Amino acid sequence: MPKIDLAKVPVRTGTNYPDPHAAAVRDRQWQGIGDAGFLTALCVNLCTIPPGAWSSQMHVHTHEDEFVIVLSGTARVVTDCGEYTLGPGEMAAFPADGEAHHLRNEGARPLVFLVASSRDSQDGCAYPGIDLKVGPDNIYLHEDGTPY
Repeated sequence: MPKIDLAKVPVRTGTNYPDPHAAAVRDRQWQGIGDAGFLTALCVNLCTIPPGAWSSQMHVHTHEDEFVIVLSGTARVVTDCGEYTLGPGEMAAFPADGEAHHLRNEGARPLVFLVASSRDSQDGCAYPGIDLKVGPDNIYLHEDGTPY
């Protein structure tokens, strides 16, 4: 496989979250570098989170593990077990059905990190405390199963 030219990988912005859950993540950007490398079992994204924004809503995957490594900036990692910071070169891992988590950029510079996860067609997410869940069909539902 040839070297991945990051300049040729599309930059995507925003979220599929329904309102009111979209506001905190609306300005996030990511590039699907795993897709650019034609990976089929591993998802790898280069993410850029501007100051004041979040990587996602607090979530836990049902079937996918996640691994994060910060490249620049500082991440405030918020989990249902506590909070900590990650700086450049520092890492965190989130097993499927483990801790709910997300990253916040509380600094003055963009937060840039790589996130890698397994690709599981059965994966979904639970979003504790905000009446939101999503299944493998990528349809967002209230906890009682009614669609947004």
